[in-house]
Amino acid sequence: MEHIPSAAEGSDAEVPHPSGVRDLKRLRADAAAQLTSDGVTGPERRRRLTALVKRALVAHWNEAAGPAEGIALGAVGSLGRGDAGPLSDLDLVLLHDGKTQSKDALAELAQRLWYPIWDAGLELDYSMRSLTECRQVASKDLAAAAGLLDIQPVAGDDTLVAQARAAIYQDWRAASRKRLPELLAASRARAERHGELAYLIEPHLKEARGGLRDYTSLSALSATWLTDRPHGVVDAAGEHLRDVRDALHLVAGRPVNVLGRHLADDVAAHLGYGDPDDLLASIADAGRTVAYALDQTERGARRSLERSGIGSVAWKARRLSKAPRHVSVAEGLIDVDGELALAPSADAKADPLLPLRAAATAATTGLPFTPGLLDAMQNAPDLPEPWPEAARTHLRDLLRGSHHLVAVWEALDLHGLAVRWVPEWAGVRNRPQRSPIHRYTVDRHMIETVVIAAKHRRDVPDQDLLFATAWVHDIGKRAGSTDHSIDGAALVPAIGARLGWSPQFTADVETLVRHHLLLSILSTTRDAEDPATVGELLDALGHREDLLVTLRALTEADSHAAGPKVWTTWRASLADTLTAKARAALT
Repeated sequence: MEHIPSAAEGSDAEVPHPSGVRDLKRLRADAAAQLTSDGVTGPERRRRLTALVKRALVAHWNEAAGPAEGIALGAVGSLGRGDAGPLSDLDLVLLHDGKTQSKDALAELAQRLWYPIWDAGLELDYSMRSLTECRQVASKDLAAAAGLLDIQPVAGDDTLVAQARAAIYQDWRAASRKRLPELLAASRARAERHGELAYLIEPHLKEARGGLRDYTSLSALSATWLTDRPHGVVDAAGEHLRDVRDALHLVAGRPVNVLGRHLADDVAAHLGYGDPDDLLASIADAGRTVAYALDQTERGARRSLERSGIGSVAWKARRLSKAPRHVSVAEGLIDVDGELALAPSADAKADPLLPLRAAATAATTGLPFTPGLLDAMQNAPDLPEPWPEAARTHLRDLLRGSHHLVAVWEALDLHGLAVRWVPEWAGVRNRPQRSPIHRYTVDRHMIETVVIAAKHRRDVPDQDLLFATAWVHDIGKRAGSTDHSIDGAALVPAIGARLGWSPQFTADVETLVRHHLLLSILSTTRDAEDPATVGELLDALGHREDLLVTLRALTEADSHAAGPKVWTTWRASLADTLTAKARAALT
């Protein structure tokens, strides 16, 4: 192979290319490996590989005697966007004006173009359409329309490609009311088939919720002109997923998109991770970021459509020639057309309680945060330690907001507030769980446990004790942990001291965290009729009935949150039997 310039030789250095496409598959993979070895960053590496492929296709076009006018070779998909991996498919469109070339001439040119690509062992997704046919197909086929938004000229008549791109964008925007529901339905269907990227041990990098397909949907949504899409951390998340995909292609030697367990170690090493769990955690973080951005962008597009309709708040405001009225919902917080926003008079930089107050308000009202409020919450000063009573009240209201807790916590965590409040959260954040019974990462599992525990709030003497314990019960499941129950209990005193919990409340949470698996273990492995079994359970709980009842509720919530098949009728009956025996022994 010819020399490939390293990153140190300058970003403008060119990657050599073959004449035609004969050796393109090998040269592209070799170039990707060499550029990776040289430390070239992912976006720059993909730019160079795109340039290599396009130059090869130009040479191939010339060898196939492709005309200069009335017909063009266009790239769509990842090649059109310039983010193709080392072994990605070639998505090509032979675009013609419908009059310059005859049908027979077009068919012969197509054969001269497509067959050598197949013979070279390259994966090819191709089509041949006139400008009119492109618009017709795009109007009926969502996937085709989204792909054509990315069309870029490769060879031939560049003006024709520019005309097609402009027409597709115009049609896309004109049909925005139809396209938006279609995009949302497609995203939901992918999530049902492939799951959520953040919580999979073998994630589908492209099709899972929060994957590369959803990332490209952000641009399709913003192309409707209904809303803008977020950038910054979202683009960094998308580039990271592409880096993982590229490494997966090189390790597997084929264009796969599922990071199987048998490949995870090698892919992690290729990307510089010492532990594949760290790689999965990084993928989870990226997937959550993309999924949240997609939700935010979809909501903005929906609201834009609602505002433009007859009878909307904005329509009424225009008719009355006055601004919409803002409704105050809490100190420094207002409801602006169904979203929680910072009041104009509020000073976030002088209000350490703002993030918790906003979180509690969102959890109790169901109002989503505006991006401006989330930015303001990050600028709020740290809470004093121990937390004041008002902060604990807001935390209590947040954990009690079971219907909206998952969405609220997702926004808080992605914007760094969860770790700010509880630094110990960083050890379990996005932490994968290898046990097949678990469907979520450690942090999400604890939040799900809080949500499910709300069903038992009337069954326990102190619902706040149940919620607080559910919130941190697996906080010890961090790297290097030997017994997560004991390790987690050891972290509770510091958490309680920071949050200002009373010594008794902290001690009760610590006890329940240390023994949160005990009822499940004893009821399924020991004889409930044996006084020793009952004695071991009661000794662990200090012979307190309130802790026993709370542990029973926590056990069921923890099991349900782990997975749909964990808490069975048999397990419930065993737990109830042992709990009844223990309560009888206390009386």
